[in-house]
Amino acid sequence: MELSKEQNELIDEVAKENGFSDYQVIANAGSSKGDNFLGVINTITIKSGDKTLDLILKSAQTSEAFRKAAPVHEIYGREIYLYNRVFEEFKKFEEERNIKDPFISRPKAYLCSSKNGHESLLMENLKSTGYKLWNKKNPMNPGHIKAVLKEYAKFHAISLAIKDKSPEQFSNLSSKIYKDVFDESAAFKSDETLQQFITSVVNNAYEALAGDPELTDVVKNLEGKILDIYRNEINKEKYKLVITHGDCWCNNFLFKYEDSENIEKPSSLRIIDWQISSVSSPADDVTSFFLANSPKEVLDDYKTYMKLYHDALSTQLLNFGCDPQNLFPYSMFEEHLTTLFALGAYRCFMYVKVMVSESEEAPDLAEISEKNGDIINSMNFSVKNMAEYKRRIKDVLLFIKNNNYQ
Repeated sequence: MELSKEQNELIDEVAKENGFSDYQVIANAGSSKGDNFLGVINTITIKSGDKTLDLILKSAQTSEAFRKAAPVHEIYGREIYLYNRVFEEFKKFEEERNIKDPFISRPKAYLCSSKNGHESLLMENLKSTGYKLWNKKNPMNPGHIKAVLKEYAKFHAISLAIKDKSPEQFSNLSSKIYKDVFDESAAFKSDETLQQFITSVVNNAYEALAGDPELTDVVKNLEGKILDIYRNEINKEKYKLVITHGDCWCNNFLFKYEDSENIEKPSSLRIIDWQISSVSSPADDVTSFFLANSPKEVLDDYKTYMKLYHDALSTQLLNFGCDPQNLFPYSMFEEHLTTLFALGAYRCFMYVKVMVSESEEAPDLAEISEKNGDIINSMNFSVKNMAEYKRRIKDVLLFIKNNNYQ
């Protein structure tokens, strides 16, 4: 495959910084259709004799139609900002306080470019060091759900601690990513177009629930409040507490195991794709991840998992010398869950459809933009495995109904 001049320059700079002089570059496609919607992923191997460096090159779509429809430059700029500034300040803050179990669950970024039209990130290739994706067609098992919730707790605790100990630092650090990155996008700027997108997403749930009037009413209740949650509720100051991950579907977590034959419980994990990070409630990440990735037995035992998350968050806040009961007591967490489980369910209608789809079924947003520009209806694609989609969406909506989160 052929790389652009700008991509080759990035690779050359990383090669020289890592002691390569006379080297070759081996580039291959790094993902399948449906695995990544906002860019192009390539695996890059820099090789000189027996010495190699395995990288992931993540590049923005160059389609002009897609870049007009979606805030591509802003999305990549946001992820680059996370790697170049937020993670660095988080690391320094933890080191200054001698945190024994810091948040390290993100890949190493070697070099990033925010040049308009050529946005790219060169990162370590986690798969080459033994990390694996979960099989997206199956809900995660309890060991993996717990592992992710604990890592989210460590990640969120840093924001709360900085905000407590150094509020001006947190304000400066978070100001650039304070709002949802899609708020100013052409496709979602107006309430009318955002509602059109919400309706197209919710229609998937209506299709899955044909013949079930009780759960159809649950969806109607959710549909009636999603726009207000996005535009108004989630932007209230009471929710502006932490820097969030924001993109909580299963393909954004990679796991490593002590025993590769036993994948019940991962020994470590890495969180990727920070392009839609923003400032929100810890419950924003927790609810979206939990609903999209949990099997029915985990959903039925959800209070155990919410307590596990909050206990891990509280423990880390204590390690920072903060009072968790003052910063984010369980009662506040429960209050935020009441609103954000509804939003998490709506996101499930999208996440789960992609999870159960075959590679060739998933929408190609750049291709759609080139043809008709209609990314508003991009979730209206057909899947062969509709029975699995129906089963998982019903489990989520029964959870919402039985716990009065509608």
